[in-house]
Amino acid sequence: MKKIRFLLLALLLVAIPKSLWAYTKEQIVTFDNMTYKVLVAEGNTPTLMFLGTTKMGALVIPDKINDNQGTTFTVTEVSGDTRFPCKDVTSVKLPETIVKLGDVCFYGAKLTEINIPKNVAEISHTAWAGLNAVPECKVDGANIHFDSDDNGVLYTEGKVELRSVPSNIVTKTGSNTYTVNQSVTSIAKGAFFSNPNLKKIVLPPNLEKVEEGWPSIASTSQLEEFEMTPSSTAKYEVKEGVLFKKEPSKLVLYPHAKNVANYTVPVGVKEMSSYGIAGNGNMTSIDLNEVIKVETSAIVDIAKLKKIKLPKDIKKDGLKQGAFESCNALEAYEVAEGNTDFSAVDGVLLSKNGEILYFYPLAKTNEAYTIPSTVKEIAEKAFQGATKLTSLVIPTSVEKIQEQAFRQNYKLASVTFCEPSKITNLSAYSFWQCTSLTEVTLPSSITEIGKVFLQCENLETVNVPANAKLKTIKEDAFATNKKLKNFNFLGNCNLEAIKSNAFANAESLESFNFPKTVTEIGRNAFTGCTSMATATFAEDADIQIIGAGAFADCGLTSISIPKKVKTIEREAFRNCKALNKIDVTEFTTEISPEAFKYCDDLTDINVSKKNTVYSSVDGYLLSKDKTELLIFPPGKANSKFTLLPPSIEKIGKFAFYDCQALTNVTIPNKVTTIGERAFGLCKNLNTITFLCDAMINPNNINQLENTMSFDDGKQAPEMFKNIDINVRKERLSEYSNNDFYKKFKSISPSFTEGHEEYIAVSDNAVDMLSTKREDHTFVLPTSIKHEGKDYKVSLIGDYAFEGVSDKVQEVVVRKDVEYIGAKAFITSKDKTKLESTVKSVFFIESNPTKEMLSTTRFELDETGTNYSEFAPTTKIYVKQSALNNYKEKWTKKVYDKDTDTDKTSQFNFTSQIDYQIKDVKITHKYGTFAREFDVDFNIYSKEKNTAKIGAFVAKLGEVKPGNGDYGTSTYHIRMSSVDVNGVGNHNYGYVPAYTGVLLKALDSETTPSDFYYAIGEDDAREYKITNNIMHGITVNPRNVSVAATDEVIYVMQGGIFKKAMSNSISLPIHKAYAKIEGVPAGSKVEFSFSDDNTTNAIVTIDAEEKNADNAYYNLNGQRVTNPQRGVFIKGGRKVIIK
Repeated sequence: MKKIRFLLLALLLVAIPKSLWAYTKEQIVTFDNMTYKVLVAEGNTPTLMFLGTTKMGALVIPDKINDNQGTTFTVTEVSGDTRFPCKDVTSVKLPETIVKLGDVCFYGAKLTEINIPKNVAEISHTAWAGLNAVPECKVDGANIHFDSDDNGVLYTEGKVELRSVPSNIVTKTGSNTYTVNQSVTSIAKGAFFSNPNLKKIVLPPNLEKVEEGWPSIASTSQLEEFEMTPSSTAKYEVKEGVLFKKEPSKLVLYPHAKNVANYTVPVGVKEMSSYGIAGNGNMTSIDLNEVIKVETSAIVDIAKLKKIKLPKDIKKDGLKQGAFESCNALEAYEVAEGNTDFSAVDGVLLSKNGEILYFYPLAKTNEAYTIPSTVKEIAEKAFQGATKLTSLVIPTSVEKIQEQAFRQNYKLASVTFCEPSKITNLSAYSFWQCTSLTEVTLPSSITEIGKVFLQCENLETVNVPANAKLKTIKEDAFATNKKLKNFNFLGNCNLEAIKSNAFANAESLESFNFPKTVTEIGRNAFTGCTSMATATFAEDADIQIIGAGAFADCGLTSISIPKKVKTIEREAFRNCKALNKIDVTEFTTEISPEAFKYCDDLTDINVSKKNTVYSSVDGYLLSKDKTELLIFPPGKANSKFTLLPPSIEKIGKFAFYDCQALTNVTIPNKVTTIGERAFGLCKNLNTITFLCDAMINPNNINQLENTMSFDDGKQAPEMFKNIDINVRKERLSEYSNNDFYKKFKSISPSFTEGHEEYIAVSDNAVDMLSTKREDHTFVLPTSIKHEGKDYKVSLIGDYAFEGVSDKVQEVVVRKDVEYIGAKAFITSKDKTKLESTVKSVFFIESNPTKEMLSTTRFELDETGTNYSEFAPTTKIYVKQSALNNYKEKWTKKVYDKDTDTDKTSQFNFTSQIDYQIKDVKITHKYGTFAREFDVDFNIYSKEKNTAKIGAFVAKLGEVKPGNGDYGTSTYHIRMSSVDVNGVGNHNYGYVPAYTGVLLKALDSETTPSDFYYAIGEDDAREYKITNNIMHGITVNPRNVSVAATDEVIYVMQGGIFKKAMSNSISLPIHKAYAKIEGVPAGSKVEFSFSDDNTTNAIVTIDAEEKNADNAYYNLNGQRVTNPQRGVFIKGGRKVIIK
């Protein structure tokens, strides 16, 4: 009996599982093996309700709970839940913060006494209904609401109302009769809930009220009788030990242990109260006599009762639905002759006209039952406990099914709602605990559904028929159906609302296809649906509200937010780890900063330009004016650097909250405020770089309990001791002398390595802030070492080249750079001028991104100011294979309000991007060359089919007398091409970085006027050329001292190498000179590439690959992959191909 009631009370509590320290109202959480429900989830005073514990022995409930994640709760209430029992608890100490004791507190505990603190203002009448025994209550003397006596009896203040009598009262008093205090005028439900060996209760003379319903004032199982202290003013009386109310005459309570088999209600008694006769094991029959009004649950759990006969005069309005309950031996209902409102058919109690089915006898043996076709309404508890039924047919005549109508029909496996259905009211709990149901098709006529299938633990499929009128799925509707896999809409359905917790913890639910008409998804509606991979909306869906925690802790792998959504509440998509992009339309005007907590793969929140409240840059959610960062997508966290939009002035509350992937962040120069919990729980954050124009005032950084921007160790693990901060060197003293910033692990200034100033942005990457180099070709360092630590140079800062020497004509940016700041290559100190002395910038990276440039990454052109990284006069060179990609990624767009589209910005510079480098001319057959990056000289010949160039490096043999290939000389030396030396993948025009080469125009005397070369594509390999006599001049022109060298230096003039005669030689940049031994003084040297009539030199060429049988060479010593017509050398022999 008690067990059934406890389930009802417990299930009214919403069960939401705790997940990752994120909180929503009514969420279940556990700390220190104690389980609580969240009452207030946010703000400065979050509160909890204690529910249960796995602890053993003495239980001390704390007044405060610090979750060690930045939130401190106050415990203000206690209640119970059958899922979280206290079965091993033997004593409880309540804190002074408790203000309310709710239903079934400390369920299952073995308490003998309990303290009631001074601030408790409310105690439920069923507070002790879940205990093995009612404890003695000790009320604090300062409590102004409650009182207790020496026996531990609980009263309201002044002993006006009796609340509870401890189970040990017989032992305490030494008597099996208990006399209620004479001051009591009211007795609450559950006052004598469990009192072993108590046989008689003597009631006070001035009793004015006895609370009715479950649990009755005296549900103790051994009670045999009541006795009333005589009084002329008493409103109650006792007849034969049974308690009655005088006016109107009502049977209030029949003692559970009264030993009478056949009971007749006394003459004159017209009414029976709820739980008036309950739990009596002796009664075999009852004569209701003159009773004309019977309350719900008036006769309950009378185990031997086989028949109930309704009196002649009882009317429809007098018999409350659910009046008879859990009488398992009941075989039939009967109706007295002459009764005008009721009839019995095969033992089933119906209204006279057959339209209402009131009660089905529980001992009836049918396994299948079809509701009579006359029935329009199935009354409350009509079939409750009909454990023999396996199938049920509900005809089209039925319009209403009331609460608990089929509760605990444990074998019921099939329910058929005949169509066209007229059911408009399918009440909550109507199929409660029908554990054999696996699939149900709902009647098409219902407009809402609530907790109809509560605890139908095997229910897997619910079907909504085509053209169903269902409008609302109510709170908690399917929250207990853990095996529910499918909720199918079999056709059109104009569903409008899915209320709070509707499918909470339906952990088997695989997907949900939302009808177009849904406008609201309530708080925690699908939270904990861990198997739900997809949530599908129509493109024109009407959904407007996605409630707090609506899809929290779901298994979503994809979701598209419908365009009409106006509100996304806190933690709506909490812990949806598969989400990577959210598109926000112009209709969405309210997004909680906590909406996407723990969505670890989320990289982009993209907002429509039409939105009047929000904007986005680089996937960050910002305020419309782009001054406040609202949400940092966790997927943006980068181990090298994490940049924020330069427009922001405030980092909003919860912007980075509990971002486990965040190890570093660079705070831009305009930021002045950091909001509450902005970096809370970012336990892996180890580097913050402040690029702020001024130090952020600590008063603008939250430091109070429950709101602190950085955890200080009081509520969550301390962050300061793990974080190094980096600041501009000119601001170092200001930070170092501030008490707030002193709490960080270290404060480091920007620093100079070589000629560059850097600032660390993580523990492995730096941002180059400026340079004082004067190199003609400045090659950006790829890495540096500072104070024993290695860093990648990953960023070029805003205005990095401002004021740089005009000697710097070129910049080479290698592959490691991932970000280039605003006006990075502008050298003018006048910030109003977009001018630069840098003529060319070379990018070696093959895979550019939009994020590489500040102007494209952060949409700076939208400001109307040109922050271009390059001056209009600067040429930008990239690899030929990457040209289109660069132009696509670096094309700058701005939003055009008139057309609602993006258009090319007026500041776009992609016309300056090219791959054709035109700074080499050969006028006398030969030239020399060297570059700071790999070069392909045959790109021109591939595209124009002319002007082939060979690049030669190493000498073959010693210097020999005689003419070379070109001009007149006395000595010559033979050279091998680069491809023979393993370079360029058989491309004899490929020049590795920093390699000096001799260039030869193979098919002409000079190169064409439009000749160009390109950045080499094969730079993933590292080339090593031995025996190279060519030495390149890179980075800067330079002077070479002849006297200081061992070899003789030769420079090219007019296509001929001549010995350098002066002590110091000025060598131009991007040329090469030769160092050659064994040439007599004053001799001219020319280079030979074939011997015409001999193959000796060719054999030398082939020495490194003498075993390669299939290698062909032309007479210039260059490898030929697919020889056509002509003379070639193979294996040291001359081969003629015709």
